[in-house]
Amino acid sequence: LCNICLPPLVAIPTTAGTGAEVTGAAVIKDTERDVKMAFVSFDLAPHVAVLDPRMTAALPPRLTASTAMDALVHCVEAATGRQANPLSSAYAHAAIALIRDYLPRALDDGNDTDARLALANAALMAGVAFSNSMVGIVHALGHACGAVAHVPHGEAMAILLPASMEFNAEVPAVAEAYGELLLPLAGAEVYAATAAVARPGAAIDAVRALLRRGAEAGMPLRLLEAGVKREQIEHIAKLALDDGSIAFNPRGVEYPLALAILEESL
Repeated sequence: LCNICLPPLVAIPTTAGTGAEVTGAAVIKDTERDVKMAFVSFDLAPHVAVLDPRMTAALPPRLTASTAMDALVHCVEAATGRQANPLSSAYAHAAIALIRDYLPRALDDGNDTDARLALANAALMAGVAFSNSMVGIVHALGHACGAVAHVPHGEAMAILLPASMEFNAEVPAVAEAYGELLLPLAGAEVYAATAAVARPGAAIDAVRALLRRGAEAGMPLRLLEAGVKREQIEHIAKLALDDGSIAFNPRGVEYPLALAILEESL
């Protein structure tokens, strides 16, 4: 089968997070085995995407925050993964800047049409970004957290992002890429005033600042708060190693390292 053989698919997203309206990715949960299985095919990509801010106006603050964090993780992983490229980075950087500027506005006023449309555009661009370079350890661990402990995807992404960035920053090239993300995360003035060697850490701090804004809207910042039990994390770590996303992470991941990220995120 090919796209031209299938009925036209028009996607109108009702959240601003997954970017599914422009991707060929799908995730199906096996409820008997507690496993989330990812599929990628060009045949899954919609033919037309329609962004209408009225479709997300009723999203409560917590869901607004967590879906935006999903888009943010798409950007961070797309811009720093094994297959990162100029196209994925360009879309990722632009989307991060939109999330930085407009997520607070959407949380303050859910009927802010400009903010809602900006976040919808950010989610779409983040979807384009990761479609061109894939994701990494945050998604691998997040899928497993969702399958085992039923953590909502966006919340799992938000919780796992800082520790995963610290883990990947041990690779010099990734740390440099994180440093470049400081520009869209914090703005030109902060970027210019921060020494190059300090930019990776400042970028992670900027991510944490966005997460704290989400926490004000009710989004959990720790796995325990999200419903993960301490005795589940060993199983979660093992499942994550079989997730396809992990192959694109810029640093190799073994079981003890995956477990360490989960423990730090508890």
